[in-house]
Amino acid sequence: MRKLLSSVFLFFVLIASANDKFLVNDFESGLGGAGNAWGGVCEWIDNPLKDVNNSSSKVLKVSSSEFAATSIPFTLPNGKVLTDYMGVRLQLAVIDACGENIHWVGCDLGVQDNVGNKCWPGSASWQTGELNTWITLEFWLDETILSAWLAGEHTDELSLLMKVGRQKFIYIIDNIELIEKAEYVGDGTQNYFGVNLSGAEFGGIYPGVDGTHYGYPTYKDLDYFKGKGLNLIRFPFRWERIQRVMNGPLDATELSKMKTFVQAAEDRGMPVILDLHNFARYSFDGGKTYTLIGESSNLTAEHLADVWRKLAQEFKDYNNIWGYDIMNEPYSMHPSAPWVNIAQVVIDAIREVDTETPIIVCGDSFSSARFWVEYSDNLRTLVDPSDNLIFQAHLYFDKDYSGQYLNSYDADGVTANTGVERAKYFVEWLKRYNKRGLLGEYGVPDDDPRWLETLENLLIYLRDNGVPGTYWSAGPRWGDYKLAVQPSNNYTVDRPQMSVLEKYTVTAGNESGIEERADISGSGLKVSCMGREITLKSEKPCEVSVWNLSGVLVHKVSVLPNSPVYLTLLPGFYMVEHIKIVVN
Repeated sequence: MRKLLSSVFLFFVLIASANDKFLVNDFESGLGGAGNAWGGVCEWIDNPLKDVNNSSSKVLKVSSSEFAATSIPFTLPNGKVLTDYMGVRLQLAVIDACGENIHWVGCDLGVQDNVGNKCWPGSASWQTGELNTWITLEFWLDETILSAWLAGEHTDELSLLMKVGRQKFIYIIDNIELIEKAEYVGDGTQNYFGVNLSGAEFGGIYPGVDGTHYGYPTYKDLDYFKGKGLNLIRFPFRWERIQRVMNGPLDATELSKMKTFVQAAEDRGMPVILDLHNFARYSFDGGKTYTLIGESSNLTAEHLADVWRKLAQEFKDYNNIWGYDIMNEPYSMHPSAPWVNIAQVVIDAIREVDTETPIIVCGDSFSSARFWVEYSDNLRTLVDPSDNLIFQAHLYFDKDYSGQYLNSYDADGVTANTGVERAKYFVEWLKRYNKRGLLGEYGVPDDDPRWLETLENLLIYLRDNGVPGTYWSAGPRWGDYKLAVQPSNNYTVDRPQMSVLEKYTVTAGNESGIEERADISGSGLKVSCMGREITLKSEKPCEVSVWNLSGVLVHKVSVLPNSPVYLTLLPGFYMVEHIKIVVN
């Protein structure tokens, strides 16, 4: 759920109205007049772009000599605190470049109180653009910085402190909104597609230095994939970093970083898979050598159970944990300690502290989908007291199944149906034994468009058979890795694989299958439903009401041009204006 606060710049106070939508001022009349801002001049003018995806008759004009900063004092509605909000969105258009090339426009968000304390918890930028074109800028509150600032009890007379521009531009600003944190509603059975967001498992040196050997994905990564509809996030991390000593406590610093990421995903309504990315091994010497679980008393199934019992205790109260992925790609297990036995010990330990969250069990032998029956058939004997297991396979299209892609498409003998042919072994097993499954890794290089056809056929097959998946991989540390779908140029340029991935966001049987227009006063409102998420897009500002069949108003939201609104609904029947929606 995203709640709109229609607003404008300068020194006006937010006022709560009866429908819980509150305004800074009278948007159309510019009540309160114009004023000056640091580094520039602000004034109300008639909207020169009124007919270009924007219907406000008045906008704020800023003439910037270097940068312009403005302050917006505000109060929050009763019962709300600043940390209920995840970010700010606004529309901006340059109307005079003052003879300079338009190559950078940016915003910083600060928070300031009456004694001058401030923080800068978010920023956004626009790298290229044209005159007289509305753009939408979004930037997000940094929970850690904001919480530290609020801990100083500077909570009176709050202000949003905006800085816009770094050149001699004349620009106009409109449609500023605070974005409320999303409410995630899920039970782990929603069959989304998504991506692996890597970084926390990187390095090969343990524990290593954050920022040098490894690093965590950020809210910007989440925002990008949320915008693509790829909501399910598999989050790899290393055992050596989260637990430095066997049976010891979880490392407080790493745990805090993990929780920050999970919370950011929860705020955005994105489910997360916690993936212990260790291949059934642990390095006791910083990454030089690796000990296999079960080959000695130094590393046993009970040690793995211990770390998961502690992780489950820490994460069980989050609403967006899609599953505990207890071990990535176990392989070459010791005969005296088969993977199926180790997994059972871990399942029992987790259920001591968490009886609800799904447990995800990777297959043996690198979790191969193609060789699932040969190496992982015995996993169907696992017993979960909560009957909430999900089995995970991985699949790559190269000749040796490794995902290294050392050869070309032709040299490896790949066809358009290679992925489907390999996936069938796993999917048919799921059907045969009535099990739930996940394809947790699959990926293709970006050097031959034929790989994309093979990828798309696999996704169609998974979608039609109700098996969700997470692409390998994304995250800010991949560089030129040819399988990566991390965008470039400040999240504005997609990788080639994204043209396929963004077409498949939920599986069959998990969508309402509607995308209709509900023309509210000529707004051009488009309503789409995928899984339990409703997306509202509009060509003009409008108010949208969502009712259940008992006549209860469930949501009332404002929708702005170029700013989709996402609502997550419980299963049931709803009316969005005149459109009937069934949410599964």
